[in-house]
Amino acid sequence: MTKNDVPFSHNIGVQSSDFEEARCFINSRIDDREVTPLSASGKAENLLTWQPLGNTLLFGATWSEKVHIQSDAQTTFHAILVLSGSIFCNTLRQDIAAKSVLLIAPGKLADLVWEKSARAVVISLSRQALIDHLGITSLELLRDTSIIVPGDHQDARLLRNGIECLAQQHQICGGAICPSIQKQWESLLLAQFSNQLHRPGMENPTILPGRIRLACEWILTNIREPMSVCDLLRVTGASRRSLESGFRTYLNTTPAKFILCHKLKGVRDTLRSDPDISIGDAAFSYGFNHLSHFTQQYQDAFGELPSDTVRQCREARFIVPKKARSRAE
Repeated sequence: MTKNDVPFSHNIGVQSSDFEEARCFINSRIDDREVTPLSASGKAENLLTWQPLGNTLLFGATWSEKVHIQSDAQTTFHAILVLSGSIFCNTLRQDIAAKSVLLIAPGKLADLVWEKSARAVVISLSRQALIDHLGITSLELLRDTSIIVPGDHQDARLLRNGIECLAQQHQICGGAICPSIQKQWESLLLAQFSNQLHRPGMENPTILPGRIRLACEWILTNIREPMSVCDLLRVTGASRRSLESGFRTYLNTTPAKFILCHKLKGVRDTLRSDPDISIGDAAFSYGFNHLSHFTQQYQDAFGELPSDTVRQCREARFIVPKKARSRAE
């Protein structure tokens, strides 16, 4: 990329001075945002480009005017890599300088003043890809604050290098990067973000206080068994108040939610490893006795029905590589 390039130019979403058109393009793909111009020369065009990576979306952007961009609470992680110029983050009261990265955590607002002609890449990370890649059950276990990663930090440098390589591949492929390669890029981006996504001090679960660690280990060891918070009190010898306080402080959840999340993850892993098993049998093996209630909990956790998980796994088994089809013919 040269200093004036906006990446992903083969996939242009908007090239227009119409800010309403730009707002509609953004809101049709990620969380709703308001886009308000703060100047009005009307002599240039807004340019928004895009590149899907699996269920993660990347956008290249530059605005013809200074703009104020606001959103409601985000539903997943968003990152903004500033390529040139600057963007001011109102929630952190800081400038995001060129080469730096802003990471907006789920539940936080995007509230940005984007300088005229500043260029950036906006990344909307797939909620489900994060859960699958990091081996977690809920985004609640990850960072819950927004941060700025300075341009000279290793993680920001790695991300810039990755985006530059992706932009080159986009150009070579004319924007038509095949789905399997997209998934590889998505995994790479998630790996590059992983250090920043973990909650501070929680990269290694062994640093949990003894009773919280004991409770987590006992839950995971006995996850198929019926269990309750009372069982945890008996196993750890902790009071209910101290146990629940510890889970909130160190894991950003409650003991009951932690148990539920890992039971749901167990069912999902079972369905994905053995798509011939019935959904009822998989659910019952983890203690879910009311299938309709379980189905709603599963959908809330993973954004899909159990039947969707099974269908996707079954379809994947019957995808025959092109070379194999040719030999068979």
